Amino acid sequence: GDLETHAATCGFAEVTCTHAGCGATVERRDLKAHAGTCEWRLVKCPKRCGKRVPRGKLEKHKVGECVKRMVECEKCRTKRKAEESEEHRKRHCPDRQVECEVAECGVMYKLGARGEHMKENA
Repeated sequence: GDLETHAATCGFAEVTCTHAGCGATVERRDLKAHAGTCEWRLVKCPKRCGKRVPRGKLEKHKVGECVKRMVECEKCRTKRKAEESEEHRKRHCPDRQVECEVAECGVMYKLGARGEHMKENA
């Protein structure tokens, strides 16, 4: 009775961290302190993408995985959120190559130069 009760609450008893992936063994009295610094504790991404990632992987997420991180268009060098980059690349980038919509023309030009092309070939 008393021994089992004590074993279940003893501060010196070794317990395993409850964060998935961690597996650290600490004394029960140190578990709260460990939990506060545990690299496997899930934290919300500060960029507000809605993801919860292990604390130790947060930097990698923010820099290379988060859809809210800023990325640069490889063509026009403007910056936007990663989640908007594909739409920009496919539809809006002024430096993407497009074919003239005049059937007989067939010239390729940068989207941003459309007005100039049309004026030159009117």
